Amino acid sequence: MINQLNLTTIKTPAYILDEAALIRNLERVAEIKNRAGVTILLATKAFSMFSAFPLMRNYLDGTTASGYYEAKLGREEFGKQVHVYSPAFDSQEIEKILPIADHIYFNSPAQLNKFYEQSKHLSIGLRVNPELSLTETELYNPAAPNSRMGTIKRNIDEQTLAKIDGLHFHILCENMAEDSDSLIDFVEQNFCEWLEKMKWVNFGGGHFLNHPNYDREKLITRLLAFRSQFPHLEVILEPGGGIVYDTGYLVAEVLDIVENGKQIAILNTSATTHMPDVLEMPYRPPLYNSGEAAEKPYNYILAGKTCLTGDVIGEYSFDKPLAIGDKLIFTEMMQYTMVKNTTFNGMPLPDIGILRKNGEYEVIKSFDYQDFKNRLS
Repeated sequence: MINQLNLTTIKTPAYILDEAALIRNLERVAEIKNRAGVTILLATKAFSMFSAFPLMRNYLDGTTASGYYEAKLGREEFGKQVHVYSPAFDSQEIEKILPIADHIYFNSPAQLNKFYEQSKHLSIGLRVNPELSLTETELYNPAAPNSRMGTIKRNIDEQTLAKIDGLHFHILCENMAEDSDSLIDFVEQNFCEWLEKMKWVNFGGGHFLNHPNYDREKLITRLLAFRSQFPHLEVILEPGGGIVYDTGYLVAEVLDIVENGKQIAILNTSATTHMPDVLEMPYRPPLYNSGEAAEKPYNYILAGKTCLTGDVIGEYSFDKPLAIGDKLIFTEMMQYTMVKNTTFNGMPLPDIGILRKNGEYEVIKSFDYQDFKNRLS
């Protein structure tokens, strides 16, 4: 766990997966899977650290991908079911996906009709927008007004339903069990006749299964009730962040401290390049051994080292003054970090490491100038 990290030996910045924490989370997810009798997939759009896949495949049924690259990674490194969805496929991508996918989800009847004949050997699904909005942040709300994600009910006819095996409803993003419950309720009440004709239903991702406020018993109870209503259906969930929530860290170092009304600590990491959801959600990432602004005696704004003015991580307080060279540990840093990071402004990519359950720290991958250069031309 976090108190086993020997900061003196860690080259920063570094993303560090906590193996013991991941096992804890996977055991919780496996309990849901086994007790409710459902299929649970890892959404690789949130977490694609494939060095962890050999461990994860012991608990999960496979992966879900947003396109060819993620699908290929899932097939090569996870090796179980591969499900693929995209708002739109092109012909070249479809040709690459067909040999490696088990399930394919189309976003519209037009896409379904275009690729139906060549995809018939797979299990085919259609993403449906149920027009139920449960996600507050519009940037992450698939059911927001005018959303491109999925097809609304009035645009789906019987000919379309006859071509598919399942329905895909993904409208959540870091939602608690009450919203998972509301989604299942809504689908059951409004799509009952369609469900009777299907082989499976996918309730998507965004179920924040390992958050301390998520009521997993509530979800299990609701899933069991749904399965009793539709015993012929396979029920699928595809969480990403909900699987790896609170399983790792981003360790950074204080490079300088400047004063401009408040004390500002400049770190060798960055919100915009290494933890972009801090700016996009936005949110203030937890920091080990710190407090809220002004909660403790010494207060600092923590900022990144890029030239983006808004590259600010948040305001934190500490029991003692920060010093140049201090190392700080941001937590909840596995989901949507490595998969979204960039080399903007020439920022080096952090190391990727694993804190083994025996307390040993192992660097899995380091990056250098070539990784920056090879993304350019």
